[in-house]
Amino acid sequence: MIARPAARLHVIPAIGCKLALVLRRGPSRHVASLLWDRASDVVKKGQWLKGRIYEHRTDLSPDGRHMIYFAGNGQRWWTALSRAPFLRAICYHPVDHTWHGGGAFDADGGVFFNGFHGPDALPDRLRLAKPGALPPATDGVHMGGLFAARMALRGWHDAGGAGYQQTMEKPVPGGWTLRQTYALGARNRGLLSNAYTLIRQGQQVATDWEWAEPWKGGLQLARAGAIWHAPLTKDGLGEARLIHDFNAMAFEPLEAPYEGIRA
Repeated sequence: MIARPAARLHVIPAIGCKLALVLRRGPSRHVASLLWDRASDVVKKGQWLKGRIYEHRTDLSPDGRHMIYFAGNGQRWWTALSRAPFLRAICYHPVDHTWHGGGAFDADGGVFFNGFHGPDALPDRLRLAKPGALPPATDGVHMGGLFAARMALRGWHDAGGAGYQQTMEKPVPGGWTLRQTYALGARNRGLLSNAYTLIRQGQQVATDWEWAEPWKGGLQLARAGAIWHAPLTKDGLGEARLIHDFNAMAFEPLEAPYEGIRA
């Protein structure tokens, strides 16, 4: 019996609260959105999409209440604002290409639409970000730097390079630095995914993580379809504790608990 590949995870922490959006992908044309409370470890189901959510052009608002995402199913593509973690749109913008779309939130919760202006009046008391608040991008990384700008709002700093070769770093406990780069065509990953390395005084520890952020003296990290917490000291990484395993999830036709626009 052939083992099923682990689910692929992309985690987007909110800037201003303890919530994080988890995009769980697998099989390749199915993705689920979930909301994770990083303090209590409670995970709330959102909805499934038979298609693709473009992770590097998707964001969670600072209060964790809304998300903006760019999605498609191979025949049509769209940008949507929704109430996290659900995908039912409360603001919807269809397009016939993947060059732009999606967006981000600024530090004050203003909505930035990537590559287009968006409506002047937004639902749920949301408001537009100031023009030029974030850089537009074709894919969030290669041409424009939208993803890097989002990471800068979360405490990551530029350590050199550009596009797919850009490096960003963040200090973590024990004198270590967490380095984030990009992986193209990595096994059991998306075409473009994030890769992480721990560094300290010339020492480098390669990892198989899809996401990592400092948390309570250690690291919260995603690998092998699950989220873990590992203590981090000057001697290295301690034994990881499982927070939540997403591998057993299967498609469910779930409804959002609110009215909206059916994308």
